[in-house]
Amino acid sequence: MPEPFLQLELDAAAVGLERIGRLRARMEKRQASLCSERALAYTQIFQENRDKPYIIRKALAFAHTLRTMTLYLEPEALLFGNQASRSFAAPIFPEYSIDWVIDELDDFEHRTGDAFAVSEQVKHDLRGIQGFWHGHTHEDEVKRGFSAEMDLAAAQHILHRGGISMSGDGHIVPDHSLIFQYGYRGLIDIATAKLAGAKGPQRDFYEAAIISLEGALAYIKRYGPLLRDLAAHEPDPARVTELHDLADMADTLLEGPVEHFREGVAAAYLTHVLQMVESNGHSFCYGRFDQYLLPLYERDLAAGRITAESALELLTHFFILNSSQNKVRPLSHTTFSQGYPLYSNLMVGGYRPDGVDGTNELSYLCVEAMNLTRLAEPNFSMRYNMDTPADLLRIAAKLIRSGCGMPSMFNDHVAVKGLVDLGIPEADALDYCAIGCVETGVQGKYGHRATGMTYVNWGKLLELVLNNGTDPDTGIQLVSLNGQPGTDIDFASYDEVWQGWEKLLKFYSDLAVGCDAVCDRSLEKYDASPFASVFVHSALEQGKTLKEGGCEYDVVSQSNTGPSVVGNSLAVIKELVFGQKRFSFAELKAAMADNWQSVASQRIRRDIMRLPKFGNDSDAVDEIVKAVFDSYLKLLPEYRTVRAGRGPKVSRYTMSTSNITSYVPNGKVVGATPDGRFAGEPLNEGCSPTQGTDTSGPMAVINSVSKLPNDQVAAGQLLNMRFTPMTLAGDENLAKFTAFLRGSLAKGIYHNQFNVVDAKTLRLAQKHPEQYTNLIVRVAGYCAQFVSLMPEAQEAIIARTENAL
Repeated sequence: MPEPFLQLELDAAAVGLERIGRLRARMEKRQASLCSERALAYTQIFQENRDKPYIIRKALAFAHTLRTMTLYLEPEALLFGNQASRSFAAPIFPEYSIDWVIDELDDFEHRTGDAFAVSEQVKHDLRGIQGFWHGHTHEDEVKRGFSAEMDLAAAQHILHRGGISMSGDGHIVPDHSLIFQYGYRGLIDIATAKLAGAKGPQRDFYEAAIISLEGALAYIKRYGPLLRDLAAHEPDPARVTELHDLADMADTLLEGPVEHFREGVAAAYLTHVLQMVESNGHSFCYGRFDQYLLPLYERDLAAGRITAESALELLTHFFILNSSQNKVRPLSHTTFSQGYPLYSNLMVGGYRPDGVDGTNELSYLCVEAMNLTRLAEPNFSMRYNMDTPADLLRIAAKLIRSGCGMPSMFNDHVAVKGLVDLGIPEADALDYCAIGCVETGVQGKYGHRATGMTYVNWGKLLELVLNNGTDPDTGIQLVSLNGQPGTDIDFASYDEVWQGWEKLLKFYSDLAVGCDAVCDRSLEKYDASPFASVFVHSALEQGKTLKEGGCEYDVVSQSNTGPSVVGNSLAVIKELVFGQKRFSFAELKAAMADNWQSVASQRIRRDIMRLPKFGNDSDAVDEIVKAVFDSYLKLLPEYRTVRAGRGPKVSRYTMSTSNITSYVPNGKVVGATPDGRFAGEPLNEGCSPTQGTDTSGPMAVINSVSKLPNDQVAAGQLLNMRFTPMTLAGDENLAKFTAFLRGSLAKGIYHNQFNVVDAKTLRLAQKHPEQYTNLIVRVAGYCAQFVSLMPEAQEAIIARTENAL
């Protein structure tokens, strides 16, 4: 093993590196499967309680699952808690959707990415309950609510409703300090006191919260006998002591306030796992981990109960165990979200609510823990600012250089301004964290879905603009730009093209917001999550779930894919069609129709490829990409969520470019585009340049992105860059990279993340996947095992420009 620590001087022998290595290796080789236990438990309770309010049925089913599900302990682990009956098994959530699960049961193991083993018993279990749920799920309710126009827009491949139409929401961060202060028992006491004077839906909420929290406490206590039984059969005396200590903790954990560091880490982990049992949303996140655990760490350190080494060992186990959780998605949505992602973001660094930089010893220990972990979960992020200590930035750069894809870097100055401009008080904005990929919000005060509502394919939208509002593939036309049916259209000027873009953008954005509302109204019932809600202000105060408005801030965003492709394409039309008049619009359209294959088309494409593209610090094209962003941002003030006026202090839409792997499948359904892109190729990812078109170096990329309205993209602006390992090798190059990070900060880049891997290694991993299970890559706003990705996503990563400093 190379040097185990990046920067800290620690006693390697006291950290348990060999055990960490074994635990990590098991997670690296784990196999995905499906588990039917939760589905069966929920079916039983829903069958037995048909007359009770839905939220009560949800709570009873949650508690029953926790009292009956299989428990296990990962061998040698220092923490307990499992989401399903086996490591990396995905539970099934039939109340959200079931028909697609049955349709795909025999195909899960044959997928080219995100494959799942499914036993015959699990197949039998799931087929046996389908009849009860068929027609009575969230997905069924949503389908009944969509308008004909919404369905036609989906058929055009402009709108993708994905996760919000068939699964839970997730995308929340509990107030861990609240959990530590009261424990689950203290929160039960608060809910019980409020129950006395409550009526109707509020009473149902408090009853459901109490049932859920009692079930959670019973679940934790169930580990005591299991751990003591394991201790009785354990030959290693040191491990026997660990198991008894864990059993003693299970007996009392969260029955009162959390008082010690080990309990705090366990409470954070168990709360995370339990949220993932309650709902099959994702992006259940840890928030500012180094901030809320610091008082417990400092207290135990001063009392001699822990050392930096024992804390690091526990943190590394905690990090590794996050890879034991899983979620299954339909194949159609898996292409948008590949690599078994859970987006369980954990963040360190950054300003405190009082405006002072909060870097502390745990910030460094968490970086060291991720270095020892090097797995895709948790999704590890770092906030930084002008006051961030140089040595924290250096250790972050070392971790990035190692090639694990983490941490992703968030600019405090830009992110905080974006939240303040939404109407969020500065103290809360200063306490922001990442929620999922790159979306940001206030821990313990945001509701669901900072991003990830309806996906809108801007590449396809551009294709419709150039074809008079008609989709060339399906012939569907919802809007005609010239008042005529069909694809024929001619533009007299660039202004007319731009007006067409703005007209269709508004039409389909309006439809997308309508889709959001349909899904949200359904999720208010089917995703009633009383357990997760009580950890967010002000659900307990109002007696409402998050979906009903029981939060401080209700800020959501959609996922818009392909702004760089759109901007590059419009720049071509403006300069070469209407500026230089190198070819006519009709000639350009004909060249795209034959996918640049004919001699004449190739000649046109050569002219196009000579024109600067976004990411090369060319004002002409950068300003058009900015205009594309602005055209959407100006629509947002008129949009409201279904929770507006129902409790949250702020309830509105903002923008995000967090589009996970959707840029790959979205590109598949878009023909050739005016920027020279071939039909079916991926669109650009986030606000990143289109793959391979940024040829002027990394500072040119930063300069281009700096011209965008980054502080208005307040749900997260995603920039992904790739460097070769040699570029960052050695102290001098590391210093250059650290300076590059500082430069990005000064330029106002919202977020940046990095792959440090060369194309040769990626090609070898494609040929010999069994030898590269340890290769973790930045896919989009998250990391994944490269070999778990579908070939198309692998190719998109390989196509990214290899930068050098």
